[in-house]
Amino acid sequence: MTASLLITNNIETRLKTSTAELLDLERTLMAADIDSSVLRDFRDAVDYVRKSAWAVQEWQERQTKDHDTSTVLPMLTFERIRRATELCKRIAIELDDCTAEGMKELSEAVDVLRWRLSGH
Repeated sequence: MTASLLITNNIETRLKTSTAELLDLERTLMAADIDSSVLRDFRDAVDYVRKSAWAVQEWQERQTKDHDTSTVLPMLTFERIRRATELCKRIAIELDDCTAEGMKELSEAVDVLRWRLSGH
């Protein structure tokens, strides 16, 4: 068995397990009293994974049909930019309420991003 096939089988097993866990979580979620910020973060993460899975599936289907795949990655990049924008807005709001670890690293990453966005 090739390494690629082993990786694919492992990913498929993880996806099946995750799907079962998510369905079970849905059943218990309805009866629980959960902090809204935790729910929002969970929803965002699930949405991000869903869109990434869609992009991978779209890429595979286009490759199989010999269609143009060049538009799939820009769509995924756009989604990542949208998600990063929302996350930055949320962090900005939360900074007023707490001091969290990792602020120096975040600041450095934002500086690099700002430099890249300015055309360098």
